[in-house]
Amino acid sequence: MRVLVNAWRTGCVVAFLAALAGASAGALAFEADRSDVRVLIDISGSMRDNDPDNLRRPALRMLAGLLQPGTRAGVWTFARWTNNLVPVAEVDAAWKKRTQALSDQIASPGQFTNIEEVLDQASRDWEGRPDTHVRHLVLLTDGMVDVSKDAAENQRSRVRIVEALLPRLQAAGVKVHTIALSERADHELMRRLAGETGGWYQQVVAADELQRVFLRMFERVGTPDAVPLQDNRFVVDSSIAEATVLAFSKPDSLPVVLRSPSGDEYTDSDLPAGVAWFRDLGYDLITIASPQKGEWTLQADLDPDNRVMIVTDLKLQSSAVPAHIAAGEQTRVEAHLTNRGEVVTRQAFLRLLEVRADAISANGSEPQPLNDRGESGDDKAGDGRYAMHYREPQPQGEVELLIAVDSPTFMREKRYRLMVHAPVEAAVAAGPEGPRLTVSTQTAVMQPGATVTAWQEDVNGGRTPLTLVEKESGLWTASLADAAVPSFVQMAGTTRLGNPIERTLGPLMPPGVEPPPVVEDRPVAAEQTPTEAPAAGVEDEPLAASESDAGQGWLVPAMVFGGFNLMLLIGGGVWLVLRRRGSAAADEPSLDALIDEQTMDPAAQEPGQLREDAA
Repeated sequence: MRVLVNAWRTGCVVAFLAALAGASAGALAFEADRSDVRVLIDISGSMRDNDPDNLRRPALRMLAGLLQPGTRAGVWTFARWTNNLVPVAEVDAAWKKRTQALSDQIASPGQFTNIEEVLDQASRDWEGRPDTHVRHLVLLTDGMVDVSKDAAENQRSRVRIVEALLPRLQAAGVKVHTIALSERADHELMRRLAGETGGWYQQVVAADELQRVFLRMFERVGTPDAVPLQDNRFVVDSSIAEATVLAFSKPDSLPVVLRSPSGDEYTDSDLPAGVAWFRDLGYDLITIASPQKGEWTLQADLDPDNRVMIVTDLKLQSSAVPAHIAAGEQTRVEAHLTNRGEVVTRQAFLRLLEVRADAISANGSEPQPLNDRGESGDDKAGDGRYAMHYREPQPQGEVELLIAVDSPTFMREKRYRLMVHAPVEAAVAAGPEGPRLTVSTQTAVMQPGATVTAWQEDVNGGRTPLTLVEKESGLWTASLADAAVPSFVQMAGTTRLGNPIERTLGPLMPPGVEPPPVVEDRPVAAEQTPTEAPAAGVEDEPLAASESDAGQGWLVPAMVFGGFNLMLLIGGGVWLVLRRRGSAAADEPSLDALIDEQTMDPAAQEPGQLREDAA
């Protein structure tokens, strides 16, 4: 009986924590219909060394060409003074042409790097609300805050950016995306501006990477609808009103050729009506109005950054994916199709779809549990809204989240890049005043106000609390009397996504020093979860309520309880599969009939409009 009671208690704890995690996510924020994008480009004299070929020009021209209808945009250049090179306006053909022409004025004539002034001037006069008009600043610089030859004046300007401008940007819902084009740039400031506003930070080693970095920035600020490009082939369906092809090329590559489904070949010197071709240093940008339905072929270099972006009424919509997330933190992601702004819910149509998600990192591609079965984060089965709880247990660095829809007649995809951070880091190292413990929280994922405690613990379990001194927000240090005694750190706080989080790090030792062996017969303290850690510390899983029961023998009953539930789930799943197969055999029409009923009919209706009974 006691075993069952303990197992029931364990199950209640797990259920409570799961409910708490789900509740913490709150209501999902979806992509706004409109964006306001402001690009800030450094033209200080140091750019002559870091961008001698003025590759900022073709990068800006590419970004301008990619921006889609429904976007307002403007461009500023800055050095000592700030210049609004292209005023903020609706992105249309005239705006793109004007921006591409004015890009030739970008050079490196200026003195100083007045980041404060350009952030201040470019972040005014927003239209709409942040929830309806997403606000983005894209800042490209190669330097430090440099407004004067007086170092004290430079420091005061930097302090004003952090203490006055950053809170103003946060309050206005502005996402700041920063590109650091040199080793000597103020990377700490660039990371902070991006991380604490939900933006993206990117360090660029060489200027010839700028075009691809601007592509990634565009995908973050524009979240365009796209179709897959596989082996330089892509499929256009009848709902697509416009397609834009981006093809990167090497200096010695042959000219790009685009072949239509009917076999017609287009080049930049032989264009029919409705095709615009912009060829620039390192890439071709081809826009096709009312593209022919079927498979198109691109004769160009195979490049993982080649893209096909589209304008369509049949859109793949998804909830806003955060740019930063803590390792082990859970966030809910939802995706659905809309036709002229209405969610598509017709089951005969949805049955033809494969809606999927993949997390792509340096470790490979990992399928994610995106589903419309009322499980794993999905609220309601069969409502056309596909959802999942996304979580990366370990700090992975950059991850690309690909959300895609495949069907017999059309395909869609969206790409999101996010950084997976360790929420807290700690290290022991020698200092001028003796060994010190340094603890820092990752401000990109942690809200201010985290509680941090630290102690040293000897082999017999005796603890000596450490006095942590907060040097600045999110950074603490403590003096150590004896660095040979292992140090431990515990942090509790709230993430920027609103989730409570706890971490314990340790044992922490100086570089190259192994922790002493633990006495095997002593009890382990409830808060302590020692690990085999390098000097920088190892991050544990989030502390759960059941961890306080360590040593009380709950593991076996929990396994019994879990096994029992697993058997119930397997049995229920088998029953559900058999039931669905039985019903499918009775009422599911043929594939051809479904396609005819649910997909677009260009002869009978406007492009992108599903028949009324399908929407």
